[in-house]
Amino acid sequence: MARDYVGETFGQAVVLAAQRGEEGEGVFLRVASDDLCIYYANFPDDSSSEILSTISEEIERSVSTAGEFYFNVHGSNARIIQLVQSKGFVLEMEGYVLRHSLTKGIPVDLGELATEAPSRVKWESYVELFEAAYEQLNRENGWDTKGYSKTAETFLQGIKELQKRDRLKSFWKDGVLIGCYIVDGPYITDLVVHPRFQNKGYGSLMLQHCIHFMCEKKGIGDIHLRVTKSNSGAKRLYERNGFTTISHFAEHAYQAK
Repeated sequence: MARDYVGETFGQAVVLAAQRGEEGEGVFLRVASDDLCIYYANFPDDSSSEILSTISEEIERSVSTAGEFYFNVHGSNARIIQLVQSKGFVLEMEGYVLRHSLTKGIPVDLGELATEAPSRVKWESYVELFEAAYEQLNRENGWDTKGYSKTAETFLQGIKELQKRDRLKSFWKDGVLIGCYIVDGPYITDLVVHPRFQNKGYGSLMLQHCIHFMCEKKGIGDIHLRVTKSNSGAKRLYERNGFTTISHFAEHAYQAK
């Protein structure tokens, strides 16, 4: 995911350290614009004093300049995570990357659910859906629980654009929006079910529909998603439906001491 983001957004990245060996490949790189710098690290073994020293020296050199700084660790690199946090980077999000691999999607019987919206769509339902579905997660992480309401106009414009580009699928029961999913290339970026309709099996139906859609309509065989460490219920849902954990991630933002 970071590789795609780097390629699409910043072009050529600067590789600051690399590692090759029997255990696998590792890299520490930097991508930057005029006012934004993002570091990315992923090593099969982060015990090397040379790698840790390179990261430490780069952070001390860079954060004295103006701009925003972020440090993303992709992998179980506890020493690197400890190092960057000691340098003033604060953890923003931590979790797991999961993958589902298949060659043929299986059609899903949605039963009482419909993917066609009512003739008169209440677009505000999407604001309510996302705020309700993510409220507990936002509270646990100290994030704004009313972020969708505060940016409702922009958010709903985005929802309409996603539908137009066939990247969002909504699910309705008796004309009521109960959930939706959003995809971006080979990634499921969101899968939300309104709390009133959770624990009824709808989440699994929506996920299975998404897998079939991505495989058969988008031609994608390897599907990826991210789930936060605190959202253990979602992680169990994905694992029950064929996803396996392939990595750990930790995202940090720099805060000057």
